[in-house]
Amino acid sequence: MRTLRPKRKPYLLQVPAWNMPSDPVKAVFWFLHWSLRLLVRFFYVLILGGVIFETILNGVVGLFGTLLVGLGVWTGLAALLLFVNVGTGVSRVVSDVGRMQQGFPPRSPYFDPSRPIEPEGPIVEGTVTDLEEERRKRRQE
Repeated sequence: MRTLRPKRKPYLLQVPAWNMPSDPVKAVFWFLHWSLRLLVRFFYVLILGGVIFETILNGVVGLFGTLLVGLGVWTGLAALLLFVNVGTGVSRVVSDVGRMQQGFPPRSPYFDPSRPIEPEGPIVEGTVTDLEEERRKRRQE
């Protein structure tokens, strides 16, 4: 039997997944990385818009300059994204080595930082109260 798989969108038309961590410091760096990925994926729209605008305004003269500058900026952004991705990978490897040296297992490659880790033991911060139970206690007092 044939299984149905959803159609994959081309890479340049996909918006990166929104899995922002709850830690504010990690969230800032995650958002900067996410916005850089979004900019690299959709920068060609800005280039095409600039080329069309310059062609209408100045004819073919502005076409090649705008195209070359746009492709140069896009290449620079892609190189920056590659550098950030490599740096993030190296940071994860160093973190996993540190965890293994402390006796903890390394994170799996399928680790989802947005999913909370189950706490070990009772939750001290607060409790879930049953409203009906609270009302009964007040009536009895």
